[in-house]
Amino acid sequence: MTATETAAGARTTTAGKRPITIEDLFRVRMIGDPQPSPDGSRIAYVVTYMDTDEDTYRSQIWVLPTAGGAAIRFTGGKNDAAPRWSPDGSRLAFVSRRDDGTEKGKKAARAEIWVLDTDGGEAWQLTTTLHGAADPTWSPDGKHLAYTTRIGGAEDEEAHAKARREEGNGKKDGEKGPKKSDVTVITDIRYKADGIHHLLVGRGYRHLFVTEVPTAAAEPRTGRQLTFGEWDDAGAAWSPDGTRIAFCSNRTPDRDFNNHTDLWIVSVVAGEPRKLTETRGPASLPAWSPDGAQIAFLGHVNPEPYGRYANAAVWAVPGDGSAPPRNLTETFDRSFAGDVAGDLRSGLVAQPPLWSADGASLYATAIERGTEHLFRIDLAGGEPTRIIAGDRGVMNARLSADGRIIFTAASVTNPGDLFSCAIDGSDERRLSDVNAELFAEVAVTDAARFTYAGDGGLEIDGWIMAPVGLEAGRRYPLALEIHGGPAAQYGFAFFHEFQLLAARGYGVLYTNPRGSTGKEAAFTIANRSRWGEEDYRDIMAGVDAALAAHSWIDPARLGVLGGSFGGFMTNWIVGHTDRFKAAVTMRCVSNLLSFFGTSDIGFTFLEMQFETEPWDDVAKLLHYSPISYVKDIHTPLLILHSEEDYRCPIEQGEQMFIALKKLGRTTEFVRFPDEDHNLSRGGKPGHRAERLRQIVRWFEAYL
Repeated sequence: MTATETAAGARTTTAGKRPITIEDLFRVRMIGDPQPSPDGSRIAYVVTYMDTDEDTYRSQIWVLPTAGGAAIRFTGGKNDAAPRWSPDGSRLAFVSRRDDGTEKGKKAARAEIWVLDTDGGEAWQLTTTLHGAADPTWSPDGKHLAYTTRIGGAEDEEAHAKARREEGNGKKDGEKGPKKSDVTVITDIRYKADGIHHLLVGRGYRHLFVTEVPTAAAEPRTGRQLTFGEWDDAGAAWSPDGTRIAFCSNRTPDRDFNNHTDLWIVSVVAGEPRKLTETRGPASLPAWSPDGAQIAFLGHVNPEPYGRYANAAVWAVPGDGSAPPRNLTETFDRSFAGDVAGDLRSGLVAQPPLWSADGASLYATAIERGTEHLFRIDLAGGEPTRIIAGDRGVMNARLSADGRIIFTAASVTNPGDLFSCAIDGSDERRLSDVNAELFAEVAVTDAARFTYAGDGGLEIDGWIMAPVGLEAGRRYPLALEIHGGPAAQYGFAFFHEFQLLAARGYGVLYTNPRGSTGKEAAFTIANRSRWGEEDYRDIMAGVDAALAAHSWIDPARLGVLGGSFGGFMTNWIVGHTDRFKAAVTMRCVSNLLSFFGTSDIGFTFLEMQFETEPWDDVAKLLHYSPISYVKDIHTPLLILHSEEDYRCPIEQGEQMFIALKKLGRTTEFVRFPDEDHNLSRGGKPGHRAERLRQIVRWFEAYL
């Protein structure tokens, strides 16, 4: 299908509505983590929104009757999430941080697990931990909860020392101890991580705990630790008989340099964990079959020749470890992990495989060419069957006791709502409209998908959004958006940023060049060791295809912007062509040599993407560093960067700014304090709005 034929399908909903604004970002409600009750009569889910007064996010749990009726807010906290029904449906466990520290002088409380009787009453705190509890999971008999918390490390030792002093075993009353040093001694290579606004030194490890759940409100308790060691454990899943818990952990000696996560099981009573897999990739999200004979999970296991960029498959392994795991989707070269990129997502949880009641099949979501759909995988064999389709992303799916599938889905014109359908995908019903009030007022524009020939004739997917209020015969500027990753995908998802640009009179073009996800694994690694070569030409071919198909685009008013890998590519583009009149590079990569030692993932990421280390091929890494071409940049370049970005550290933006200023080029550098790599998706609401103002200001000045 040609670009012209497909792009003609773009539609804009403007009648009687106003353009969307930056401030409308604050009004969007984000829905996620739907959980049907054990009898299928109700659905608990999380609604998240922005609190502009406190410049933060709030979330509560809501419950909706599946037979019809109004949804009710079920929890009254400011930060409630992860609702989990007890097996008999009489109680709801959830994670809550009842004091987030936004009030002046207060310190943020830890997130703990709370329990609420579903027939009424006040919620009560179940757990008490030093570092907060997460991932509540009920035992099959409803008498216990498994959860994870961090244990060990310097903070625990300090707490124990304080307790000993209070018991009289430390220094005497009034005695001054030695002055505490403010020097940090680092011995681990993974001493920082993006999104954690402090170093990981002495933070301990995340392990599994189990606690009894009393029949009535009681004092918070510390659970019994099930796993131990200098590694993290996650993904707890109870066996149907309640005697074992499956979980995932990387316990390899060189775990700092690989992602070889294995599936393990541990007795709830006592004993050492037992490993069920021997992977060369990640194993995650275990799910027991109804009879307890098998455990399904997602992962690579044997990812060669694609390494970490292999498409995640659905696997099954005997629960007793009597046989090696079996790949159930071996011939389906799409990934059962990942999503469609968007900037208004919250309450989303990783999607585990779902077993049918008879244990004969599994349900799992896979990404494919800008979508995320739900598939059924029959254990007897055959290709996966698409159950939930459409131009959208299915974000979370659950099987309900009433024989239906509950899921959330988003599209280009909807950030997300709750839906249900029959087990075969028929009889779909929309259950929520959480943003009805907002979208009754504002105009949103749809995006038309088109395909075009990239470099060497490779088929590439692209999307184009027309400006809101498009008038025949008039020409408009075009903003080219480039996604991060590069192993990610654009597609049928809501982007407030894109909608805002369309509302301000810009067309918006976005593509999935080679290196993106959503297609064969070979496509995802097709730009390995060659960033800025064929992938760059794929993107530019998309610009040419859009210009050929749409006479409303003004070829003299092209802008480009992107973040992370998209920031790298923005830097690369303006260093290799003067076709663009304005550019915005965000959380960018500019120098691969310094990225190696300053990024929280640089020491493994470069080896994966460029198949070398700095000391082995300095020339190669300099060749693929945009800073090497800075003298050729004449496009006005705005640089946006977060000061606590550990993924693409701010020094990457600093290098571009200093070089361009020294060369006398048009540039500005905007720094966002107390923000990390995820500013555009999860930063403080005020900073997110300011970021958008800067983008609009730059384009209005130079486009």
